[in-house]
Amino acid sequence: MEKITVAQLLNKDLTAKVICFPTDTVYGIGCLYNDLEAIKKIFLIKQREATKPLVLLSPSNNITPYVKEIKPYAWQLIEQFWPGALTLIFKKSSLISDEITKGFSTVAFRMPNSKVALTILEKFGLMATTSVNISGEKELNNLDEISQKFSSMIDYLVIDQETLSLKPSKIIDVTEDEAKIIRN
Repeated sequence: MEKITVAQLLNKDLTAKVICFPTDTVYGIGCLYNDLEAIKKIFLIKQREATKPLVLLSPSNNITPYVKEIKPYAWQLIEQFWPGALTLIFKKSSLISDEITKGFSTVAFRMPNSKVALTILEKFGLMATTSVNISGEKELNNLDEISQKFSSMIDYLVIDQETLSLKPSKIIDVTEDEAKIIRN
């Protein structure tokens, strides 16, 4: 694991790499959204169930190529709560790999309200992400703990500080005519 600043990360090639960085909610691990090798690494690192999809973080609300439809009420949620701690589930387009969604016809998106995360996303684009922890355990939000637990598995640990809410984002399914809250 290389501990680096966001400025240093921006000069790296993230192909087949897993990075750990702060968002507005908790620390996350992620990779380029279309990097199947790195996506597999995330599942190994977390000991994550093979049926549990990842979330895509976006640098903007311009996700229309990646989803089949954004209903008017979903646009209202995006305009009101992005960037922020709101994850929305859409029907996915063919641009999204089944490796991310694990066979589901839907995909989850979020635009974090974090200068660190947005800087990374603006440079590298969409990232497939999840919290940094062993699946089922509490999220890790301390650089020393993250480093101790995952030093041999994560390629880059971003050390820039960010204010974290320490609460996972709210999740709303917006695939139907009415919103369905999955996690409040």
